Amino acid sequence: MTLHYIFCDKDNYNNKLEQTQLRRERKDYLVGIIIHMWTQIPLQLIFPGMFFTSASVIKACAINTLLSHIFLVEPLYYFAHRWLHVPKQMKAMHAHHHLSINTLPSTSLVQNFFEHFIYIGTFGPAFLFPFFLGGYQHWVVIGAYLVLFDLINAFGHMNIRIRSSLFTSKWSPLTYLFYTPEFHLGHHAYFRANYALFMPLWDLMLGSYREYKKPDSNLLPAKQQDFVFIGHCGGLGHLLTCPEVSVYNVYDKWMRTTLPLSIEFLLVHLCNVVYGLFCKYYSVSRYLINGSKIGRIIVILKSPIDYIYPQRHKAVNDAILRLIKDENKRCGTRYFGLGNLNKMKKLNDGGVQISEMVKADPDLRDKKIRVWTGDHMTAASIYNQIIDIPDCKELFYIGANGKIGTAVCDLITKNHPDMKICIFSKYEKMKHSRIRYTSDLNEILRYKYVIVGKLLSGKRYSETFRRAKENAITTNTRFLLDYTVPFLPINTKTYFPEIQHIPIGLLKVNSSSFLRGHFDVCMSHDQDHIYPCHAGCVMYANEGRETDETGDLDLKEVEERWRKAVSYGFQNRIIDYRCK
Repeated sequence: MTLHYIFCDKDNYNNKLEQTQLRRERKDYLVGIIIHMWTQIPLQLIFPGMFFTSASVIKACAINTLLSHIFLVEPLYYFAHRWLHVPKQMKAMHAHHHLSINTLPSTSLVQNFFEHFIYIGTFGPAFLFPFFLGGYQHWVVIGAYLVLFDLINAFGHMNIRIRSSLFTSKWSPLTYLFYTPEFHLGHHAYFRANYALFMPLWDLMLGSYREYKKPDSNLLPAKQQDFVFIGHCGGLGHLLTCPEVSVYNVYDKWMRTTLPLSIEFLLVHLCNVVYGLFCKYYSVSRYLINGSKIGRIIVILKSPIDYIYPQRHKAVNDAILRLIKDENKRCGTRYFGLGNLNKMKKLNDGGVQISEMVKADPDLRDKKIRVWTGDHMTAASIYNQIIDIPDCKELFYIGANGKIGTAVCDLITKNHPDMKICIFSKYEKMKHSRIRYTSDLNEILRYKYVIVGKLLSGKRYSETFRRAKENAITTNTRFLLDYTVPFLPINTKTYFPEIQHIPIGLLKVNSSSFLRGHFDVCMSHDQDHIYPCHAGCVMYANEGRETDETGDLDLKEVEERWRKAVSYGFQNRIIDYRCK
């Protein structure tokens, strides 16, 4: 699966992996293997001679097994497969497999539970018949047959084109005796054609063959790369969402292990060191922007440890600059966006330092490099998410003193004179009659709506909720609206199950014509969603913005960004604010 993703799916923005398909297949793709393993146990007990015989008969067993496959399994499978397409059986069993249109190699293993037993009965004669006919079989042949069978079956579910005359010429025996992925893709596309297992001969003889040609991808040049969003590793849970680990994990939430954070970060650091021996960066899939430009996420090999300790910050900024230089030299890329940690205030003053480093670098100063943070779009998303809350007159804000929070609060006080804000912080940054500060987290209990823009230890929330529960303190809190990245669940259910912890600062992409491909993988959110900062940089790339976007935010631009975002088909997630 990893090799198929790297060489077939990764840079093909027209062949997107669907989250629903991945979730469904992940539940089933190992079931068949387990069933087949358990099936062999009674066979070994009943027919030990079928597994444990002299090695001298291996060659004869292999020949007999091959002949049994050709003359028994192939026709038997063809007719069994046609029977599975009878409407009653299709609905009961085989439709489960056909839910996958854009197939993966592992799709070959995804079947209805009861359908696996039909296939055991269909494929079993390949090694059972030689045993009953000749009186011997060997475990090496059985194992090799099963492995080869699964590999060839997986080959048929690869979503690729093979147009060699060896498989297409009417004079080539392979045209009739061995299939291509397109042959079986035709079966998934047409349903009532191309039933054969590995030998198209049966469809050609019985009139069920139908030619299928996978459409041309019509991709933009492989070297084209107009925009790079510079990402970072968010921890061990983030690494597990990489498709090279498992393509089934790409839309998973970032999970915490039971290990202490310090141990997790150390493991991630070691992974980065090892990976760095072979590659400079980790490159994610490329995607299409408005039909004409190519974007890609590229991750610098730095772990959370590098962002925590100030003495490591220079190395992080140097790595960002080196990536910009390398991608400009390799692809001529001029537009760069900074991911969450890569634009921290303490790291590089919200991207200002990176912008200055680019302008001072002799190799880049005349390349018209543009550096963006996308923070105007993030502030626009959060602000509009808040003002869409029905009848919200007051809210509790954690992390409001940051750049995003300050812009959001300024817009609220400017445009909504009836809304009051309580900010959790010891430092009173903003002075306004409708803004007050508190350093007591217990005050969170007075507010129905809580905005979370800063990571706090989960223990602090738990302790606050625990004391309130033990002292029978009434809590008005119902919604924790959290735009921190990564989104780490807060345990509210133990003490107050009515409190909902909901991620915000996440945009739904409604237009596949504006944004197409795997722009949404490895990001701990659902398919066709995107973080506002990423979306904001994509919008700038599409518009060809020729100025940097770093440092402080301009309120007028925040409001303008939202109008633009809506015109591109972005929207905030829709939240049901009815209390449970």
